[in-house]
Amino acid sequence: MKKLTYIYILILAVLFGACEDEAEKVIISSNPVGPTLTGPGADGMEFVKADAANTIEYSWSMSDYGFDASVTYYVQIAMDETFSGSANLVSSQESNGSAVIGDINGILLSWGLPIDEQATIKCRVFSTVNANVDTIFSEVTDFTVTPYETLIDYPMIYVPGAYQGWSPGADNGRLYSYGFNSVYEGILRIVEGANPTSSFKVTPEANWDNAWGGVLTAAGSVFTGALDPSGADYTIDAGTYFVTVDVSALTIELEKTDDWGIIGDATPNGWSDPDTDMMYNGQRQVWEITTDLTDGFLKFRANDDWGVNYGDNEPDGTIDGSGSDIPVTAGNYTIRLDLNNEKYELIEN
Repeated sequence: MKKLTYIYILILAVLFGACEDEAEKVIISSNPVGPTLTGPGADGMEFVKADAANTIEYSWSMSDYGFDASVTYYVQIAMDETFSGSANLVSSQESNGSAVIGDINGILLSWGLPIDEQATIKCRVFSTVNANVDTIFSEVTDFTVTPYETLIDYPMIYVPGAYQGWSPGADNGRLYSYGFNSVYEGILRIVEGANPTSSFKVTPEANWDNAWGGVLTAAGSVFTGALDPSGADYTIDAGTYFVTVDVSALTIELEKTDDWGIIGDATPNGWSDPDTDMMYNGQRQVWEITTDLTDGFLKFRANDDWGVNYGDNEPDGTIDGSGSDIPVTAGNYTIRLDLNNEKYELIEN
């Protein structure tokens, strides 16, 4: 009788194990069918600034892996077919989803696409199950987009110092993470009156709760150092610098760069030195000033010197090296010099 009981137990164990093996076995199709983007239509990503709070609706056919699975779909955009630097707009387990137009526009601006100019971007949808199942991508669809001007809310850190009143959070003294990562950049005029040197620190927030200091090492026009939470004030030769701070690597680098201003009989100082200084607007990544102008002309100059200067030969808003004087009529203007895109703006207030 005892032997018979053992036989029954052995049979049950074999049968139960077989059921378990069958339950764990998943048959994946040798030719799975991927998703296809079905919407929006060809001009479905054209928008204007007034549409910022609206959404664009995306739809797609669902993937078939050959078995029942929990599938997640993503709508992805990029500047080219490689999808390097791509951005995901939608994540959904349904066959549709939406993205806010203002968010899409922010991505386009972060890619450096020119404002108010049409551009073609790439779009696709892909599906995923888990790490053991290959991702399936749809074919790529082209869409025409026209980015509109808006300010991107980049992460910031701060560089308070004697040059700006030791004020963390002040407009003058901000660095921005254009890649939304640990690297922060910007151009700062670190000049304290007539002093040959100036001091500063770095703070991760707009307060003094935490601050980095240390010692800078000079190599030509470049100064480098470490971010030390117990370090003393950094000290540097007075000047204008392109500043890079990596809060993960705990490093700082400052490289001397051009300092820009306006000159001309339309400007406050006329054609005489010094130029009327502009300030670098790190959020817009342009040199900027708001000032009163009179009837006359102006040009842009680097470092209060004619060695590097810009005018406009048309004028058409595009800067030309050593170009013609730019005519203006009297008024209060916000003036922006965009060296990255080689253009300028005169906005009457």
